[in-house]
Amino acid sequence: MTAREDGIGREFWRISLEDLAEAMETRQSEYGNPDEPLKFKTYRGLPRRPLTTRVPTEPHPVDTLDDPALSTLLHYGYGISRQEFDTNGTWPYHRTVASARCLFGVQLYVCLADGAHHYDAPHHALVRLRQGDHRELLTRATGTGGPAPQAVLVLSGMLSKPAYIYRDYAYRLCTQEAGLLAGNLDLVARAMGLRAHVHHQFLDEPVHKLLGLDGDEEPALLVLPLHRADAGTPPSDRLVAETAGALAATIEAIEPQVVPSGLRVTRACPVLTEVNRASLRTDTAGFSTALPVAPAVSDTEPLPLPTTEVPDPGLARVLRARNSGPGIFRPIASQVDGVELWARLARIRTGVVSDVVPAGAPAPLEIFLTVGDLTGIPAGAYRLAPETGALHPVARATSDAPDAADTGPNAVTAIERVTIPGPVFTHMNAVVHLVGDRDWAFDTFGDRGYRVINQEAGLLAHRVCVAAAAQGMSGRIVNAYHAEGVRAALGLTERRHTPVFQILLARTGPGGRMIVPVEPEAVE
Repeated sequence: MTAREDGIGREFWRISLEDLAEAMETRQSEYGNPDEPLKFKTYRGLPRRPLTTRVPTEPHPVDTLDDPALSTLLHYGYGISRQEFDTNGTWPYHRTVASARCLFGVQLYVCLADGAHHYDAPHHALVRLRQGDHRELLTRATGTGGPAPQAVLVLSGMLSKPAYIYRDYAYRLCTQEAGLLAGNLDLVARAMGLRAHVHHQFLDEPVHKLLGLDGDEEPALLVLPLHRADAGTPPSDRLVAETAGALAATIEAIEPQVVPSGLRVTRACPVLTEVNRASLRTDTAGFSTALPVAPAVSDTEPLPLPTTEVPDPGLARVLRARNSGPGIFRPIASQVDGVELWARLARIRTGVVSDVVPAGAPAPLEIFLTVGDLTGIPAGAYRLAPETGALHPVARATSDAPDAADTGPNAVTAIERVTIPGPVFTHMNAVVHLVGDRDWAFDTFGDRGYRVINQEAGLLAHRVCVAAAAQGMSGRIVNAYHAEGVRAALGLTERRHTPVFQILLARTGPGGRMIVPVEPEAVE
C-alpha cells in the first residue's frame, strides 16, 4: 500500500518536520486558553477496579499477570510519579514517561480475560468499559494468531489535549508520545519476564468500536500484546482475508467518552484530521514490512566500543529520577562518563519486537551522538553503528543551510545554531538525534508511515532518556530545530534521512518549582 508522492502524509511530514514556521503558525498560548480540556480522562458511572499501591521497589519477574503484577506494570509503566507546585496551572503532573508540556494526550487501555479497561492513572485504578475476553479480537486486528497473550495494551491519542495548544501539530506530539510510552512499557514488561510485541499496523475500526473511541478525536495508535518471555517466538502468522468491517461486526458498540473541552479536533485541526483518516487500515492483506535504507557511513576510521562495566542502578529508581530538566534547560559543568553512556546507547534497541521490520533486521532509526563534554569520547559528531556499537565520525555535508557549522570540537555549537533559541548549550554533555528514513516509511506504509516513524523514534527516545537518567543526566526532547541544518551538521547527504528526534543530555540544576514525589507503599 504505497502513498502518492504528494500524499497528505508526506505533505504533513514536510510541514511538521521541515517547516517550523508553518507548523507553529496556529499555536495557541498555553495560559488562559478556554479550549483547555481536563487534566485527565475520567469515566463516571462505570465499574472501577482499584489496584494495590503496594508495589515492589523494583519490578521483578512474575509467573502470571495477576493483580499485584498488573499494578506494578501500570505504576512503573505510566503512573503518576511526581507533582509540581507554583506552575500557574500549566503542567503540574508528571509521569514516568515524558509528554509535551505534560499534557499526556496518550491514553492506556488494558484488555484482560475479564474485560476491557481504561487505566485511571491519578487513582491507580482500572475502569471497566466492557466485560468479556476480547484479547483474541485484538490479536486478529493485528493480523496475528497464536496463543492468547497475558494482556493486550492499546495506546490511543486524545488529540484534543495537545491540540488546544498546538492544533494540527498535535499529531506529531501524540504519535511521539505513544512511542515513548510503548518504549517504557516494553522496559517494565521485560523486567517482569514479559515480552511486548509492538504493533503499528492493525485494523482501526474494530479496535475503536471495542474501546468506545471516536476515531477522529481519540484514535488508537499502538496495540501491544504481552506474552511471557519464555513463551517462544512471538506470533507472526498473518491471518487471511481479515477485514475491519467483518471484525467490527462481531462486537456491540459502546458510547465514546469524550473529555469536556472547548475544542473539537475535526473543526479546529483539518490537516491533522485528514492525515489521521488517511492512515486507517481496513484489511490485514495491506500490512507491509520492508527494510529501511541506512545513511551512508563516512570512510573515517571508526572508534570501536571499548569493553566497560555498565552499572545497573535499577529500572524503578531510574524511572523515578528521569526528568526533562527545568523550564529553561540550563546545563551545569559536570564530569560524565562518556564510555558508559556510549555502551548504554549501543544496546538500547536490544530485544524490541515490532511488526514493521522483519526479525533480526536493522532498526528503522539511526542514532547520531554529538559530543560536547563527555569523558572518554572526543568532541564531535558520530553515527552509532547498530551492528558493532562503533562510533563513526561524521563530516559536515555540503549544504546551503546558512546556520550549519563545522563538526569536530564545535559540533555542539553546530547543533545550537540550528535550534530555536531557548535551551542553554554551554556545558552541554551531548545531543542525540534519531534519524529516520522518510521514504521507507511512506513507500512501505502509505500515510500510516507518519505514525510508524514517529512512534518508532519515540520508543528509542525514551530509552535514550532512561540511559541518561541512569547517569544523573536530564534528557530534554526538543522539536524546535531546523531539519536541514541538523541534516548538514550530521553529514546526511539525502533528504530521505530526517532527524525525527533531538534530545539534549546534560546534568541540570534545580528549577524554580517545588516538586513532590508521588510514591506508592513499596514492598520488597
